[in-house]
Formats: sequence, C-alpha cells, structure tokens
Amino acid sequence: MSDDGLLLAFRAGGERFAVPLERVREAARPRRIAPLPGAPPEWSGVALVRGEALGVIDVAAAMGLPRSPAKPAPLVVVLYGTDHALLVDSIDGVETCPADRVAPPPPGRGALRGIVAEESGFLSLLDVDRLAAKGEG
Repeated sequence: MSDDGLLLAFRAGGERFAVPLERVREAARPRRIAPLPGAPPEWSGVALVRGEALGVIDVAAAMGLPRSPAKPAPLVVVLYGTDHALLVDSIDGVETCPADRVAPPPPGRGALRGIVAEESGFLSLLDVDRLAAKGEG
C-alpha cells in the first residue's frame, strides 16, 4: 500500500485479516452456502447474495488455518472486481493503516500483501485477487 488506507478488518480462524475498503461492496448473511463437489478445500461453495451467485472462499482454510465452522447464518464479505465473497467469522470494523507500518509478508504467503504488527498479534492484509485465483483452475 503506497498511502495510508482504509481497511475492513475481520476475523477468520482466530486470526485478524483485512482487505482494502475500496474493494468491499458489502457484508452479507446469505441463507446458506451450497457446497461445490470436487472444489478445493478453501472453497466453501456458492451463496446467493441479492440474487447473485457468488463463489465463497473460506479465508481461514485458504490461509492454512482450521476451516470456519458451519453456522446457521454465515457471514461473507462481498468484493468489487471479483465474483467471489470471503467467508469470515466476524467483522472488527473499518481501520486506518499507515503505510509505514506495513511489513512484507513471510515467504510463501502469496495471498498476503503485507502484515501489520499490533499489540495483540498481527493484522494480515489479504491480496484478494491472488486469494481468489488460488482456488481456480
């Protein structure tokens, strides 16, 4: 991130993650996520959000954490620029991230743009395009 930016911070798999706020269309609670037979483990399935079928990526599973447990009202973050949504456990809110606090991600973590050290741990900044591409073809 070249400038201080606004992020939507959320939790998945017991860890904190964030995506650039300008990429977030909405947070939604689809009635259900229909499984996709043969899909990679990070794909939870397909959900209807406002009549649009979206592939749902389990952020926890995609980042090597235990899969998010199935919930009666799953929470997804719908993104601009993709036909995917991110399955998250909870949303922390909108936060400002000074660019000078962002460190490069650890090697081999291609779906991360960077990490921010916090008093209670780390905030991992997701590269939503690479995360979505990870489960395709």
